[in-house]
Amino acid sequence: MAEDNISNNKNSKKLVLVTGSAKRLGAAIAIKFAESGYDVIIHYNNSKNEAENVVNKIKKLGNDAIMIKADLTKDLDQFLSEVINSDLVRERGGLDVLINSASKYEKVAFSNVTKEMWDSMHGINSKAPYFIIQGLLQSLRVVNGCVINMVDTSYKYPWENYTNYCASKASLYNLTMSLSYELAPLVRVNGIAPGAIMFPEWIEDEDKDIILNQIPMEREGTVMEIAETALFLADGPNYITGQIIAVDGGLK
Repeated sequence: MAEDNISNNKNSKKLVLVTGSAKRLGAAIAIKFAESGYDVIIHYNNSKNEAENVVNKIKKLGNDAIMIKADLTKDLDQFLSEVINSDLVRERGGLDVLINSASKYEKVAFSNVTKEMWDSMHGINSKAPYFIIQGLLQSLRVVNGCVINMVDTSYKYPWENYTNYCASKASLYNLTMSLSYELAPLVRVNGIAPGAIMFPEWIEDEDKDIILNQIPMEREGTVMEIAETALFLADGPNYITGQIIAVDGGLK
């Protein structure tokens, strides 16, 4: 069966799944991959209209795209089933690239973090990627696919009042490094650590200035620079695995 899948996929476009790809960073990554000839599976939770817009943009580029709705903290099994049984995965015979981009980000003092807040943060930032990779592993292996996890520079340089977020990204970092050993040589696993990219609307100007003043490149990064890095890890040298590429303008 695996040999048949490999034979079939030679006649179809490569396929990427990007979680959290209805808007912002995930949408930019999805469109960048489509521009490079990939068919795309768009995942969204609440942003249906935005997901439809991304799908339409991808189809205008001459590639195929579908959208799958799921709360990754509650509907993970159903989501995985829909991905595996989708026409795009069946036609391709597997999944070439999985990008775990869905993420939660919030500023909360350590003493105010509740167990519910911890579960919510880690559920989307580290638990979901863990079990998505596990659930799609066979689909990745059959086409020698790769995984790209959106980590964060905070896994190494944590910030005050973001202990919950930073801990969740440190967990994702360690998952990335561990799986780069465990899944090789059939599946490559890498990560991207964005720096100051698309500040949330709620972040205070004072906090923005503190961060930007520490960046040697003297500017905020762009979603396109993250998307280009993801495409490099997917289509670049096949010998790259177990790496975290920091796209942070030199921030330390």
